[in-house]
Amino acid sequence: MDYQPTLGDELRDAGMALAVSNAEQQLVHQVDLAIVRCVQVRPLFTAEDVRDDVEAAYGPDWAYIGLDRQVSKVIGARLNAQARRGVIATTGQTVKATRPEAHSRRLLVWRRA
Repeated sequence: MDYQPTLGDELRDAGMALAVSNAEQQLVHQVDLAIVRCVQVRPLFTAEDVRDDVEAAYGPDWAYIGLDRQVSKVIGARLNAQARRGVIATTGQTVKATRPEAHSRRLLVWRRA
């Protein structure tokens, strides 16, 4: 049986593509690099770990130049893309976000595939 995407799947994918195409391409590149670094140095990681790595790469000016508003959507899109490529996979577990602005939302735990 072939996989038939639902309307929700199609809208999710369109939203992720839009987030990446509207973001600064340097940010997309930094997110991709951060995912690779997380895979290399951590057995398990979350989107927050990727975000921390990206923030460290940009330094203290990152919020000032407006990248902090784009990064969450780009991280989600790029994690999904890497999972589809078979580079990473979820463990099936979730953890609570620790950043105050994330309001304890649930985050997938990722691992090297």
